[in-house]
Amino acid sequence: MYKVLFIVMLFTTFASQAQPAAPILHVKTEGTEVSLNWSSTNNAVGYRLFYAAFPFQGEASIGSIDMHSATNFTTTLWQDAAFYVAVQAYDSSQKNSDYSNIGFLQIQDRGAGYRDFWQILSKEINAATFASSDFLYRQLPAVESCFAGSLSDTAKNRALTTLNKIRELHQIPPVIYDHTADLEVQQSALIQRANNFLAHKPNTSALCYSQAGFDGSSSSNLHLGSGNSDPAEDLIGFVDDAFNLSTVAAVGHRRALLNPFLSQTSYGQVLGASAVKVFNFSDSSMSEPTEKPDFVAFPYLRYPYLFFSDKTSTKNTPWSFSLIEDKSSLWVNQQDYFANINLTVKQKSNGHVLTLKNIHTDTAGIGVPNNLSWEVDNWQYDTWYTVTIDNIRYQSSETISIHYDVLIDYKNIIDINFPLEAGDQQSGLSMQGLISDKHDKDSYSLNLPAGIHSFIGSSQFSNMAFYIAVYDIDKQLLMASDKAFTLNLAAGRYTIVISNCHQQTCYTQPTSYRVQVN
Repeated sequence: MYKVLFIVMLFTTFASQAQPAAPILHVKTEGTEVSLNWSSTNNAVGYRLFYAAFPFQGEASIGSIDMHSATNFTTTLWQDAAFYVAVQAYDSSQKNSDYSNIGFLQIQDRGAGYRDFWQILSKEINAATFASSDFLYRQLPAVESCFAGSLSDTAKNRALTTLNKIRELHQIPPVIYDHTADLEVQQSALIQRANNFLAHKPNTSALCYSQAGFDGSSSSNLHLGSGNSDPAEDLIGFVDDAFNLSTVAAVGHRRALLNPFLSQTSYGQVLGASAVKVFNFSDSSMSEPTEKPDFVAFPYLRYPYLFFSDKTSTKNTPWSFSLIEDKSSLWVNQQDYFANINLTVKQKSNGHVLTLKNIHTDTAGIGVPNNLSWEVDNWQYDTWYTVTIDNIRYQSSETISIHYDVLIDYKNIIDINFPLEAGDQQSGLSMQGLISDKHDKDSYSLNLPAGIHSFIGSSQFSNMAFYIAVYDIDKQLLMASDKAFTLNLAAGRYTIVISNCHQQTCYTQPTSYRVQVN
């Protein structure tokens, strides 16, 4: 509604016959800094930037700045500032273009530590910097002889640091590392790897079975990959929970790790099979954290994109909410608070209500023992949404409403620029090179005119045997495929990433590739 009103006021206040083409506006916020840039247009000699505070307060609240010939603007605002912005071009006769797209910005700064940590972690995971045996193991596992090996202290610390950074996003106190559980989680990981099957209660006939492994398996989140994995990526995958082999809507891995009553953890890995202990610790004297939030919501406020299955995936990451009514006892919160709720997710800039599906509630004893989860259709990165949950019923029968904002933080964190090695080269719209392993990626920049474009690849194999991923100027993934495909694109700059892997699937052999864009 506010966006419509703003557009109406702009046109009634400033409208004149359009001459230059309308610019295309891009909005970026990082910390408290706002960066606006817009496309230059033919016949334009200058541009005007219009702005109005959110929520819209009427015609008098619309301001403008003559930007002259500049096509960008940067400023610093304050926490929780929110504005609509638009740009208009004008020619030498002061005739105006139509307005650009209407942008919306909101400042919600988690601090430089947040940005630095998640930006660096994104790069490290892409480069598999911490997925090597040299980093992971103090003693290398030998599955064929049922030797679990042991993890390095740096691998354990990476798991702990990542978990506590995730908990910090939800204002949940940190946990400490329980070294007394190392045997359990390492033996659990060995059982999963030896049998190539996940089991929280492995049978005594399972390969490499042990009582310690059973105890670890029954009290841990479990993951099974194809090879060594970065402990940080394991933790992120558990909180994502899109690939949960049990009930995805129950988000059991997430609830266990984001449990405000959790005070300790342990991490084990054997060649890509991993276990994160989340209950039944031997040291029951460890006190619970005293500071607990009123609720745990996922996603919450500005939230790193790394926790979401990408936009081309068939697996959807559920959103979720758990209430912490009683902060002294976990199990007092095992109540059906959500039997009669009304749940909405609205785009903050225009009030558009998004379609929700697979709404689920339960009171299972997984982490916080109450859960509301749902999937959201057609959400977008770097866009502010408001989640509202009406008619939550407390145990006293009092009803309340809770609302909070969400932005899935993408442009500020993702890195899609991967270096080219010797032999990787580009000539116009043709690219060729070598992908040496599943961690190698090559990226190329292309300026493409508007229209339908085909992306065709070939290799030394009968099929393509590698993936072509296409990203737009906002780093949005448009398509990723190991087969030729076409896209209908607007004119602009695009990034092409060539790799052996996409999501959970990888080609394992080195691949010589050729890619042609037509």
